[in-house]
Amino acid sequence: MDYLILLSSIVIGALSVFWFKLDQPRHIKLLNAFTGAFLLSLTLLHLLPEIYSGPSAKTPWLIGTLILVGFYTQIALDAISKGVEHGHSHPMEGRLPIGILAGLCLHALIEAMALGNSAEHHDIQSRKLLLWSIVMHNYPVTIALLGMLLQSGLRKSVAMRWLALFASMAPLGMLVSAHTSLANHSRELMAIVIGIFMHISTTILFETEEGHRLHTHKLMAIILGTAMGVTSLFFS
Repeated sequence: MDYLILLSSIVIGALSVFWFKLDQPRHIKLLNAFTGAFLLSLTLLHLLPEIYSGPSAKTPWLIGTLILVGFYTQIALDAISKGVEHGHSHPMEGRLPIGILAGLCLHALIEAMALGNSAEHHDIQSRKLLLWSIVMHNYPVTIALLGMLLQSGLRKSVAMRWLALFASMAPLGMLVSAHTSLANHSRELMAIVIGIFMHISTTILFETEEGHRLHTHKLMAIILGTAMGVTSLFFS
């Protein structure tokens, strides 16, 4: 079931492009503002506090170091993906965005590895929240990626094959970590993902329009995403 949940955001994202034409930059920015606020809220309210607690908690400096590793890993991935993870779509007329696709695939693979095996995970509730965080985050990323693939001049069928490659990365990451020794290191992997989430969410939230103005619609999306994140406290 978890594998189907991971794939659901890719399917819905593709349908959003073909049916509702949501691959326009203004739509992607709003969707990313919402998911960025949601990710930051879940990270600060759930994932970060819980990773430092519990009987199997690691040395705090180790967790902090791994969070930094995740943060700087995402900086490196941004250099490859050109920031598509946080809403930077790029015109791609006449060329296939191989670098962007590679960066996004690596990103999806790494963050899903923290899901691992539910039986071996350090905190079941954190795992569930991480699963839905990945789903929420991959929705606007799917829209941006598919939009760029189509802009590059690819036929829909070929673009969908490349999208399928991206879609396979999160299930593959979870599969690898669930059936290897990585299953015993869910807390360390979660710390890396927290660093990744912190980079993505803060980059989205701190970006302003020209003249350092925050667009009203983006502000509303941020408020809504934050509210949903805070509301999750009542259901955990």
